[in-house]
Amino acid sequence: MATTETLNSRRPASADFFDAITPLERKNNMLNRNQLALLMLCPSLALAQSLTLSCDGQGTVMATQSTTVNQYDFKHKENKTGIAQTQVRRPFSGNGMVEISSGTGRMRIPDPMIPALMSGDSNGWYPIENLFINDREITGVVHISFLSQPKLRIDRMTGKLSMSGGAGDFSADCSAADVSKPKF
Repeated sequence: MATTETLNSRRPASADFFDAITPLERKNNMLNRNQLALLMLCPSLALAQSLTLSCDGQGTVMATQSTTVNQYDFKHKENKTGIAQTQVRRPFSGNGMVEISSGTGRMRIPDPMIPALMSGDSNGWYPIENLFINDREITGVVHISFLSQPKLRIDRMTGKLSMSGGAGDFSADCSAADVSKPKF
Protein backbone atom coordinates (compact mmCIF):
# COMPACT_ATOMS: atom_id res chain seq x y z
CA MET A 1 0.00 0.00 0.00
CA ALA A 2 1.38 3.39 -1.02
CA THR A 3 1.72 6.13 1.52
CA THR A 4 0.51 9.67 1.12
CA GLU A 5 4.07 10.90 0.60
CA THR A 6 4.62 8.61 -2.39
CA LEU A 7 1.29 9.65 -3.95
CA ASN A 8 2.14 13.34 -3.51
CA SER A 9 5.55 12.83 -5.08
CA ARG A 10 3.85 11.45 -8.24
CA ARG A 11 1.39 14.37 -8.53
CA PRO A 12 2.25 17.53 -10.44
CA ALA A 13 2.66 20.71 -8.40
CA SER A 14 -0.66 22.03 -9.72
CA ALA A 15 -2.50 19.22 -7.94
CA ASP A 16 -1.74 20.88 -4.57
CA PHE A 17 -3.94 23.80 -5.59
CA PHE A 18 -7.00 21.57 -5.99
CA ASP A 19 -6.38 19.90 -2.63
CA ALA A 20 -6.38 23.35 -0.97
CA ILE A 21 -9.86 24.28 -2.27
CA THR A 22 -12.65 23.88 0.25
CA PRO A 23 -16.01 22.33 -0.75
CA LEU A 24 -17.64 25.79 -0.58
CA GLU A 25 -15.03 27.20 -2.97
CA ARG A 26 -15.62 24.25 -5.32
CA LYS A 27 -19.36 24.97 -5.27
CA ASN A 28 -18.76 28.69 -6.02
CA ASN A 29 -16.35 27.70 -8.78
CA MET A 30 -19.05 25.48 -10.34
CA LEU A 31 -21.52 28.38 -10.15
CA ASN A 32 -19.03 30.62 -11.95
CA ARG A 33 -18.57 27.96 -14.64
CA ASN A 34 -22.34 27.68 -15.07
CA GLN A 35 -22.69 31.46 -15.26
CA LEU A 36 -19.88 31.59 -17.83
CA ALA A 37 -21.57 28.89 -19.91
CA LEU A 38 -24.85 30.84 -19.76
CA LEU A 39 -23.08 34.03 -20.86
CA MET A 40 -21.50 32.20 -23.76
CA LEU A 41 -24.93 30.92 -24.81
CA CYS A 42 -26.57 34.37 -24.63
CA PRO A 43 -25.55 35.40 -28.16
CA SER A 44 -27.20 32.29 -29.54
CA LEU A 45 -30.29 33.01 -27.43
CA ALA A 46 -30.36 36.49 -28.97
CA LEU A 47 -30.11 34.89 -32.41
CA ALA A 48 -33.15 32.74 -31.64
CA GLN A 49 -35.43 35.77 -31.35
CA SER A 50 -37.26 36.94 -34.46
CA LEU A 51 -36.79 40.56 -35.44
CA THR A 52 -38.14 42.59 -38.35
CA LEU A 53 -36.92 46.14 -38.93
CA SER A 54 -38.15 48.81 -41.32
CA CYS A 55 -35.40 51.29 -42.22
CA ASP A 56 -35.98 54.64 -43.98
CA GLY A 57 -32.98 56.64 -45.14
CA GLN A 58 -30.71 58.02 -47.83
CA GLY A 59 -27.73 56.75 -49.75
CA THR A 60 -25.61 57.05 -52.84
CA VAL A 61 -24.96 54.64 -55.70
CA MET A 62 -22.31 54.59 -58.39
CA ALA A 63 -23.64 55.56 -61.81
CA THR A 64 -22.19 56.31 -65.21
CA GLN A 65 -22.65 59.83 -66.50
CA SER A 66 -22.18 60.58 -70.20
CA THR A 67 -21.15 64.03 -71.32
CA THR A 68 -20.79 65.45 -74.81
CA VAL A 69 -17.33 66.93 -75.36
CA ASN A 70 -16.44 69.45 -78.08
CA GLN A 71 -12.77 69.70 -78.94
CA TYR A 72 -10.87 71.65 -81.59
CA ASP A 73 -8.43 69.58 -83.65
CA PHE A 74 -5.55 71.93 -84.50
CA LYS A 75 -3.98 69.46 -86.94
CA HIS A 76 -7.07 69.23 -89.17
CA LYS A 77 -8.41 72.66 -88.17
CA GLU A 78 -11.89 71.45 -87.26
CA ASN A 79 -14.16 70.89 -84.25
CA LYS A 80 -14.68 67.30 -83.14
CA THR A 81 -17.46 66.04 -80.93
CA GLY A 82 -17.14 63.03 -78.66
CA ILE A 83 -18.73 61.42 -75.63
CA ALA A 84 -16.93 61.13 -72.29
CA GLN A 85 -18.17 58.79 -69.57
CA THR A 86 -17.37 59.24 -65.90
CA GLN A 87 -18.35 57.45 -62.70
CA VAL A 88 -20.39 59.60 -60.31
CA ARG A 89 -22.25 59.05 -57.04
CA ARG A 90 -25.99 59.54 -57.43
CA PRO A 91 -28.00 60.26 -54.24
CA PHE A 92 -31.29 58.50 -53.46
CA SER A 93 -33.87 58.09 -50.70
CA GLY A 94 -35.30 54.67 -49.97
CA ASN A 95 -36.56 52.01 -47.61
CA GLY A 96 -34.90 48.78 -46.54
CA MET A 97 -36.17 45.85 -44.49
CA VAL A 98 -34.16 43.53 -42.25
CA GLU A 99 -35.46 40.16 -41.03
CA ILE A 100 -33.64 38.02 -38.48
CA SER A 101 -34.96 34.63 -37.40
CA SER A 102 -33.36 31.44 -36.06
CA GLY A 103 -29.83 32.79 -36.36
CA THR A 104 -30.11 33.77 -40.02
CA GLY A 105 -30.82 37.13 -41.58
CA ARG A 106 -31.87 38.65 -44.84
CA MET A 107 -32.31 42.18 -46.14
CA ARG A 108 -34.46 43.83 -48.76
CA ILE A 109 -32.22 46.62 -49.98
CA PRO A 110 -33.49 49.89 -51.51
CA ASP A 111 -34.24 49.57 -55.24
CA PRO A 112 -31.46 51.93 -56.45
CA MET A 113 -28.85 49.64 -54.84
CA ILE A 114 -29.99 46.54 -56.75
CA PRO A 115 -27.62 45.83 -59.67
CA ALA A 116 -29.32 45.86 -63.09
CA LEU A 117 -28.79 42.12 -63.70
CA MET A 118 -29.77 40.93 -60.21
CA SER A 119 -33.18 40.02 -58.86
CA GLY A 120 -32.47 38.62 -55.36
CA ASP A 121 -33.52 35.28 -53.97
CA SER A 122 -37.23 36.02 -53.74
CA ASN A 123 -38.92 39.42 -53.94
CA GLY A 124 -35.61 41.29 -53.72
CA TRP A 125 -34.34 39.72 -50.46
CA TYR A 126 -30.60 39.10 -50.05
CA PRO A 127 -28.94 36.92 -47.37
CA ILE A 128 -26.92 38.46 -44.55
CA GLU A 129 -23.72 36.46 -44.09
CA ASN A 130 -21.40 36.51 -41.05
CA LEU A 131 -24.37 37.63 -38.95
CA PHE A 132 -23.37 38.75 -35.44
CA ILE A 133 -25.87 39.94 -32.85
CA ASN A 134 -25.34 41.24 -29.35
CA ASP A 135 -27.27 43.63 -27.13
CA ARG A 136 -25.61 46.72 -28.70
CA GLU A 137 -25.31 45.98 -32.43
CA ILE A 138 -26.11 43.74 -35.37
CA THR A 139 -23.42 43.29 -38.03
CA GLY A 140 -23.00 41.23 -41.17
CA VAL A 141 -22.35 41.26 -44.90
CA VAL A 142 -25.25 41.53 -47.37
CA HIS A 143 -24.50 39.16 -50.24
CA ILE A 144 -25.97 40.84 -53.32
CA SER A 145 -23.54 39.38 -55.88
CA PHE A 146 -19.95 38.20 -55.97
CA LEU A 147 -18.92 41.78 -56.80
CA SER A 148 -21.28 43.59 -54.43
CA GLN A 149 -21.14 42.57 -50.75
CA PRO A 150 -21.68 45.68 -48.61
CA LYS A 151 -21.01 45.58 -44.87
CA LEU A 152 -24.03 46.11 -42.63
CA ARG A 153 -24.11 47.56 -39.12
CA ILE A 154 -27.20 48.37 -37.05
CA ASP A 155 -26.74 50.14 -33.71
CA ARG A 156 -29.41 48.66 -31.44
CA MET A 157 -29.21 51.62 -29.03
CA THR A 158 -29.95 54.34 -31.60
CA GLY A 159 -31.62 52.35 -34.41
CA LYS A 160 -29.11 53.68 -36.98
CA LEU A 161 -28.32 51.42 -39.93
CA SER A 162 -25.21 51.90 -42.05
CA MET A 163 -24.37 49.84 -45.10
CA SER A 164 -21.36 50.54 -47.29
CA GLY A 165 -19.38 48.82 -50.00
CA GLY A 166 -20.16 47.33 -53.34
CA ALA A 167 -21.88 49.85 -55.60
CA GLY A 168 -22.99 52.34 -52.94
CA ASP A 169 -23.87 53.15 -49.38
CA PHE A 170 -27.05 53.55 -47.34
CA SER A 171 -27.77 55.15 -43.94
CA ALA A 172 -31.16 54.83 -42.28
CA ASP A 173 -33.19 55.03 -39.09
CA CYS A 174 -34.71 51.65 -38.22
CA SER A 175 -37.71 50.77 -36.12
CA ALA A 176 -39.15 47.39 -35.17
CA ALA A 177 -42.04 46.28 -37.36
CA ASP A 178 -44.69 43.89 -36.09
CA VAL A 179 -45.52 41.80 -39.14
CA SER A 180 -47.91 39.52 -37.26
CA LYS A 181 -50.75 42.05 -37.37
CA PRO A 182 -51.79 44.89 -39.69
CA LYS A 183 -50.64 48.40 -38.87
CA PHE A 184 -54.13 49.86 -39.41
